[in-house]
Amino acid sequence: ALATGRSDPNYREVSTAVGRRTIEVGPRISDYSTTVFDYRAGVKGKITNSIDWDLSGAYGESENRQTLQNYVSATRAKNSLLVDGTAANPVTQVAGAVPINWFGPTGSISQAGADYLKVESTTLNKTSLAQVRGIVSGDIGLAIPSATDAIGFAIGAEYRKYQASQKSDLLAQTPGELGGAGGAAPNINGGYDVKEVYGELIAPLVQDKPFFENLTLEAGARYSSYKVDAPTNPAYDTFTWKVGTTWEMVQGVKFRGNYSRAVRAPNIGELFSPVVTGLTNLSIDPCAGAAPTTNAPLRAVCLAQGAPSNTIGGIANPAAGQANQTSGGNINLLPETANTWTIGTVLQPSFAPGLAITVDYYNITVKDAVSNPLPGDAVAACFANITSASATDPACTIIRRNPATGGLDGDSSTTPGLFLASSNLGRIQTDGLDVTASYSHDIGFAKLGVVGNFNYTFHSKFNANVTAPGGGTNRECVGYYSVNCSFTGSLQPKWQSSLRTTLGFDIVDVSVVWRHIDKMQEEPLQIVADGQPYFGDFAKIKAYDYFDFAARFHVLENVTLVFTATNLLDKKPPIVGSNAGSTSFNSGNTFPSTYDALGRRYAMQVNLKF
Repeated sequence: ALATGRSDPNYREVSTAVGRRTIEVGPRISDYSTTVFDYRAGVKGKITNSIDWDLSGAYGESENRQTLQNYVSATRAKNSLLVDGTAANPVTQVAGAVPINWFGPTGSISQAGADYLKVESTTLNKTSLAQVRGIVSGDIGLAIPSATDAIGFAIGAEYRKYQASQKSDLLAQTPGELGGAGGAAPNINGGYDVKEVYGELIAPLVQDKPFFENLTLEAGARYSSYKVDAPTNPAYDTFTWKVGTTWEMVQGVKFRGNYSRAVRAPNIGELFSPVVTGLTNLSIDPCAGAAPTTNAPLRAVCLAQGAPSNTIGGIANPAAGQANQTSGGNINLLPETANTWTIGTVLQPSFAPGLAITVDYYNITVKDAVSNPLPGDAVAACFANITSASATDPACTIIRRNPATGGLDGDSSTTPGLFLASSNLGRIQTDGLDVTASYSHDIGFAKLGVVGNFNYTFHSKFNANVTAPGGGTNRECVGYYSVNCSFTGSLQPKWQSSLRTTLGFDIVDVSVVWRHIDKMQEEPLQIVADGQPYFGDFAKIKAYDYFDFAARFHVLENVTLVFTATNLLDKKPPIVGSNAGSTSFNSGNTFPSTYDALGRRYAMQVNLKF
């Protein structure tokens, strides 16, 4: 029977999720203001005619203020809800709240309602770096008998102190309060310092001999001691080194190779960021739809993750392809290590004056990489083989669902979603070819200069957890895009290049730059996980070409005027849909770190020399 009011025995109240785009509030705006200063001072001198000393210090700060505008307050949205009432059961409105019919069509929210909903929030980020270093460098005045140049060296010591903080207003700190902003932006404060000693050596081995115009050995080593500003005072030491050689057979033909061990210490955000619930992108929720009603193990897993029993069979995929994820820093992170080797050649043939070509193969493997599981990895760890999945498996129970809808999206204060913990369990591997070619020649009426940079990437692999069953998922992301293959922010095409052509006249140089990005397509592992190409019409991105123009006018001996036009043909970025990449890097339905999202733009600058 139809209830007539709250006192009617037939009256029932239920909880439900309501989603609506509040376009009446206006576009979301992020305003950034950055202030930077840097002071440096130093002294230098000579120990001998061939040995110098250099002592210097520096201190710098950067302050970035981000102001968010036209975001909807979740509290005000709740206060504005219209609920039917009677004289006997009146609706009590919060003082100052503007009633809004959230079920009305687009444009139905009044200006007064929009003004009530929208709020402004500010987050302030500060970083500072203090450093002091001393270096002694030069040559020892002695040469190996088979060489003519003396052995060169450098030894030094350095101290650096890093500090960073984030201060947010109450709106930004409150989970779920800023609708559309993802997770909270908690206050952060941390730092660490590092003490280092290092040395480098350049030793000519053979010079001015047949087939040995110049054979040189290079080597270096660095010892670093890190101490983190934390109650537990984590500390660790690292040792890095490199060795390389350059062999110039004859003039204009040179071969080179290098092998090195490098490290990267976790930054302050990776160490000190509190664990918070924010947003990530997820196309398909395995618990969505009717599947759990016919698959008993799947149903048990969905229930174990917190889905209410009455939602089974009616769970929806994450709204707008955005699921909740919980992650943060880890004070116990250690430095990641990399083994890098390169081999290449430099050609400057005598029969083609002005031509220079370099070709280098690089191979980089990062172990103990500071990383988080990708959304696909977190889902696959539990649901990869659902017929044998266990409702007690920690990989399953660590995923926590909406207590009202059973989904992976919703209020961040009640729905943690996927748990993507920071660790040193990742591994990154990439290799490819870098080619640079340059040519300059006087063609009579002008000087012609052509410079090309070309890269072909063979592999770009990422494994978020090498200790997972089967060694984890080793994703190949060259030429592919997906939520999981945008973990670095920019995509990695197989082939990309840049070619600059310049004509130089008496007082003006004009240049045209051609930038090429190879075609891309949806990641095959994403297709396997979803059971079909999820992105549909957005499953491929064609090859992209951009053209830029620049003119440099030498007005006076010490005055130069530069005019540039970037993306001269106003090439529009590819539209890939909001679900095609991670929330952090797939912005405005495209990948702005890879493709030009701003269109044609102009700039002018004046350079003065004193």
